[in-house]
Amino acid sequence: MRPLLLLAIAALGLCGCASAPKAELAVSDDGVDRARMTIIEEQAARSGVRVFWMNPPRKPSTPSGG
Repeated sequence: MRPLLLLAIAALGLCGCASAPKAELAVSDDGVDRARMTIIEEQAARSGVRVFWMNPPRKPSTPSGG
């Protein structure tokens, strides 16, 4: 009985390690200015500095209305 219980717990534990579906891993347009981030990161790398983004730059918003 005990080995069966341990096997069941192990099986449930392995089910929790399943990978996420590919659709959830797709990058969405979240308003982050990735081009600007790339420029800044390249300049920092040339200077020997490593960048950690806490608040990444946002794309400029277009005014609504007319």
